[in-house]
Amino acid sequence: MVLTTEKPEVAPVGVASAPGAVKLPKKKRPKGWWLPFALIAPAIVFELLIHVIPMIVGIWMSFIKLTQFYIANWSAAPFVGFGNYQIALNFNGAQGQALLSSFLVTCGFTILVVGLAWGFGMAAAVALQKAFRGRAIFRTMFLIPYAVPMYAGIITWKFMFQQNTGVINQILGALHLIDPNNPPFWLIGNNAFVAMVVVAIWKLWPFAFLMLMAGLQTINEDLYEAASSTARSRFGNGAISRCRAWAR
Repeated sequence: MVLTTEKPEVAPVGVASAPGAVKLPKKKRPKGWWLPFALIAPAIVFELLIHVIPMIVGIWMSFIKLTQFYIANWSAAPFVGFGNYQIALNFNGAQGQALLSSFLVTCGFTILVVGLAWGFGMAAAVALQKAFRGRAIFRTMFLIPYAVPMYAGIITWKFMFQQNTGVINQILGALHLIDPNNPPFWLIGNNAFVAMVVVAIWKLWPFAFLMLMAGLQTINEDLYEAASSTARSRFGNGAISRCRAWAR
């Protein structure tokens, strides 16, 4: 008897198999295969309706001359190509100057809010890194702005920034930083930028504190001890050398 190790030939899919050929069983879809698609479908629909479609419409509107005469019928507005972009990027005109001013204000707002919020978050995370009595209370207090709903926080700050009855002007007047008879109005004019920066930092810095605190807790304590001993030895050697040089 001769033993062979050759595998039986399998007919390709879609081709009629010859008599005696091995047939592969058809793969059946598992039960409930449609459930993940059904669960994610509402999110996809809302994403299209809220973000994607308005973004596409906005891009299309930037290429047409949409004036007050065509508000009721957008499709009748004439196509102008990149004409709107040429007007917006002409910094000698009113539209270009307004766009440049908005761009600079946005850059300043981003730099101030991100820099100060993450700076405060880092300082708070480092201060609460070591265990001490009452640390959990401070952590809870620092996370309150992050837990407060945005709408409730904005309404509260709106009352605080009122000109005559707001607590901000009351505190600044008590500290003699402003004229109590002529307090500034923080919600209109150039002061509105300061108010927006303060509220944005108040809302963002607890998130930065939470992220940085979680990252600091993953660092091994041995690294802190090694860094402390290294800094101590370098500072000590330098101090000794300076004392010897002064004594001479």
